[in-house]
Amino acid sequence: MFMKKISDYILASLLALIVAIMFTQVVFRYTFNNSLSWSEEIAKFLFIWITFIGAALCFRDYMHLGVDFLLEKVPGKYKTLLLIFNTLLITAFNGGMIVLGFMWVNDVSGTLSPAVGLPLNIVFYAALPCSALLSFIYGLVRLRKEFKKIN
Repeated sequence: MFMKKISDYILASLLALIVAIMFTQVVFRYTFNNSLSWSEEIAKFLFIWITFIGAALCFRDYMHLGVDFLLEKVPGKYKTLLLIFNTLLITAFNGGMIVLGFMWVNDVSGTLSPAVGLPLNIVFYAALPCSALLSFIYGLVRLRKEFKKIN
């Protein structure tokens, strides 16, 4: 799947960028005796994006924690129906998070980050609705797969 590779590359690139920024900060601090004023703030924002995108990718790969006691006790077809219901709830929740998240991003516009001066609604708050959008798309993909199991 094309989207799977792209999201994996984005996540890996963000992690590589954090490592490069932190390495540069250490070099500047100990070699040139001069700290970079922006490195910690940018690394923090990248880490937030990694966390939220990673949560969406965990949803895609069925890696989130869950209680499967009931699921193990239910027979085959009902197990699939229970998974569909669960995925519907998660996807609907993410749909709400998309709408409310982008409303929130719009409401907090105008605030700038202290060190770099970037708009916080884009580099900080937008991680939530973007992650919800990614999870929503993966939820629709999971629903399609689970509905195919019934037919």
